Amino acid sequence: MKTLINMLIITGITLFMSGCFAEKSYLGKVDVIGVGAGAKPVNPDMNHVEKAMLPNIMVATTPELQVQEQDVHTNVKYVLGDTLTKEYSGEPKMLADYLNAYSVLLNKVYIIDKNGVVAWSGSFKDNDIENAQGVYDYGLTGADRISFDEAMEKFVLDGDEADFDDDKVVEFPKDNTDSFLSGFSYSKKYPMLLTKFPDMEVLNSHGDKVSMSSLSNNGKPTVVVLYMSKAPDSSMFADVSRIQSMFTGESNSRVSPQKVLQRIEEVYFSTK
Repeated sequence: MKTLINMLIITGITLFMSGCFAEKSYLGKVDVIGVGAGAKPVNPDMNHVEKAMLPNIMVATTPELQVQEQDVHTNVKYVLGDTLTKEYSGEPKMLADYLNAYSVLLNKVYIIDKNGVVAWSGSFKDNDIENAQGVYDYGLTGADRISFDEAMEKFVLDGDEADFDDDKVVEFPKDNTDSFLSGFSYSKKYPMLLTKFPDMEVLNSHGDKVSMSSLSNNGKPTVVVLYMSKAPDSSMFADVSRIQSMFTGESNSRVSPQKVLQRIEEVYFSTK
């Protein structure tokens, strides 16, 4: 009897400890989609994403997004770089407006809660995605920041909802004031935060059109990673890393979309 009691105690302790250290499982609890703005990638370069290595993540592109070179002086183009002298149009209109306002699109990440509201906004500059800081709220006292890992637990595992501002209209002003010259305005730096994620159609890896609203209205949270695709004609889109290096000097440290999505796959969809 004493042996049996000891075995039961040991088994109970083992189960308790394994529960304490069990990894969080996000399988079936959240949809993740990587959206490459532009034509379907054809070469394995900085902005190419290989779907075969991402079994739990949808990979999509926006081949109807168009770009046209603006008629500006050569000296202006040299100073501003190729990206800032281009005009974007076509579909999805939301991405065209975004690029016209902000010029750079690489690993911009949004956590959309189960009601389709953007609950967290950030960007991944390196492969330490779990600790990447983003904004989930802001007010007169500034922005409230938590890490991507904390936001995933809050809005996916715990099922929290964003403080939806139904009066807010998503805008991408062409005269963007979010620069080091004018100071930061969080309402413009994070224009989609605390509002419904704008609906748009993207082309998945099978060539089928998918509506973003169909993902965000399925009762599950969604994670959207936006990045610039490489077009068949390399002159169609500027090299994102080049324009970023002009302002940050961090182009070499910017992690590729492939590595970001693989890291999400590894950390949040691991079956081990």
